[in-house]
Amino acid sequence: MRLLLTISVILATFFSSCDPCKNLDCISDNFFGQFRITSASTGNDLVFGSNRVYDKDQIRFYSLKGTDTTFLDYQPIRYAGTGYDSVLYVHFFPPTDVAYMRLSNGDIDTLHISYNTRTTKCCGTITEITKFRFNNMVDIPVDNSTPELKK
Repeated sequence: MRLLLTISVILATFFSSCDPCKNLDCISDNFFGQFRITSASTGNDLVFGSNRVYDKDQIRFYSLKGTDTTFLDYQPIRYAGTGYDSVLYVHFFPPTDVAYMRLSNGDIDTLHISYNTRTTKCCGTITEITKFRFNNMVDIPVDNSTPELKK
């Protein structure tokens, strides 16, 4: 009887330590996007640097649901050594299919957002932005680069 109890404890310990998810570092949801806003004709940065046209403090990202407006958080981020003055880093949360970028009172652009949601064995459901469609014309994939929105 004692032998059976010992074997049961050893087997229980062995199988409980075989959890394949135990030490897994899960990725999390990704609702972020980053952009540079540049001139289509000259390539100049229109938000940062000496040729700026738009005031970064006046730019707003928002979404609409009925009559409710949700303002989205964004911040300028400086990437040293890239040649960029800076980029706009936007948190598109809560998730929305359409967001708006107001650069000035008369200049509002549309970003259609595509997502990929997948269920994983160890990490639950993960949702990530896969691409943006800028003004219903240009698809911008989400990868490790900083895409330019040409105005």
